Amino acid sequence: MGRKDDDLGASRLKALIIGCGNIAGGYDLRGSKREVWTHAKAYQQNPGIDLIGVIDSSAQVARKFARTWDVPYSGTQLIPALKAVKPDVVSICSPTTTHVPLIETLCGAGIGAILCEKPLAHDLRAADRAVELCEKKGVLLAVNYQRNWDREMNRLGKAVAAGEFGRAEFVRVLYSKGLVHNGSHFVSLLDRWFGNLEVRKVLDCFDLSAQEVKADFIASSPAASRILFHSIPEHTYVLNELEVLFERGRLELRRGGLDAFWTDRHHDPLLPNDIALAAKSKRLPVTLPRAMVDVIQNFIAAFRGTEQLESNPQAALRTLRFCARVRTLARQRHA
Repeated sequence: MGRKDDDLGASRLKALIIGCGNIAGGYDLRGSKREVWTHAKAYQQNPGIDLIGVIDSSAQVARKFARTWDVPYSGTQLIPALKAVKPDVVSICSPTTTHVPLIETLCGAGIGAILCEKPLAHDLRAADRAVELCEKKGVLLAVNYQRNWDREMNRLGKAVAAGEFGRAEFVRVLYSKGLVHNGSHFVSLLDRWFGNLEVRKVLDCFDLSAQEVKADFIASSPAASRILFHSIPEHTYVLNELEVLFERGRLELRRGGLDAFWTDRHHDPLLPNDIALAAKSKRLPVTLPRAMVDVIQNFIAAFRGTEQLESNPQAALRTLRFCARVRTLARQRHA
């Protein structure tokens, strides 16, 4: 899906952002200048596109955002913004409940490409409807699980697929602030690395709503049969980590993937018949602080028809279904 360069011409594309919160631009006002965490900064670093407009439910917030990021247009209403800006692509950075209605409006308005923040929706049927509508209208839809675009994460994924680390013996995920809000990043990544994640059993549930779940549970996939998720209470501290015990060593992603480590196995010097993990780990390169640059680059290239979209909507739906299944099993456990 996408359009060929011949259709778009050589002109720069125009972008509109809906919602002026943290992921739209706020995070990059607090982080390092070398890092790129948001849609606004990533658009502004892409030579093929101009960020022309932003809208927010608050006119004051939209105006401040526009001044901060030097955006010509700001407003509170989508239809007037579409008429004024005439965007080629739109980023949806507004609350989850607005995602599907906005996608429906944008498809009806003839927008060619939509980059939507995760999750696509709280309701599976609504999410399916949005994906089907985009396919029917020929609209490129991407859902922003950033790690699926991250270069080093993808390099590790290719190494996993090639068997460089050996078989996966055990996987452990520690997550805070809910499975849908935070844990889903690792759900999506594990689905990408190992394929076809399935929930096996909910061990304990600490919080449950129609939109979110905080639970300990067991999952599996064809390439990783033992996967354990633990919910860590954020009032203690926020923790988002992934540990994979492979046949040939241990891979760790700490701080959500901002730190990565590999530990080789070796023969224990005191117990030479035993194989143990080495005392020292090797720090691996990370590119997550600039993954949004790659998200926007691939999103635009896919729209132009020069690349395949790195992470398609079906992958986002699989992650959403997985999280919904955990909620269902947690609800049954409480019943």
